[in-house]
Amino acid sequence: MKILTLTAVVLTAAATVPAFAADGRLTDGQYVKAAHCRGLATGDDAAKLDALLKVQKRGRSDHIIDRAYNARTDAERLARGDASAAQATLASDCGQFMG
Repeated sequence: MKILTLTAVVLTAAATVPAFAADGRLTDGQYVKAAHCRGLATGDDAAKLDALLKVQKRGRSDHIIDRAYNARTDAERLARGDASAAQATLASDCGQFMG
């Protein structure tokens, strides 16, 4: 009986993981990339990415949040150095986060 109960619990937990992933939650890699895009963005695009990152931050590991922070500051540095390259990167790589 304990084996059946344990099996049912494991199967239920396994079934809920894809549902959690499918509800709009970004992967850690996508979260870091969105933070990089935020470093490149200005104006309305920056506001959209700020809102996305705020919602998506919940439940992230500290090291992922640190990686995202570093990606954002690196992108801000890039944008200060070469604004046209930053805008080109923003247009080509970041559209998925601003839609």
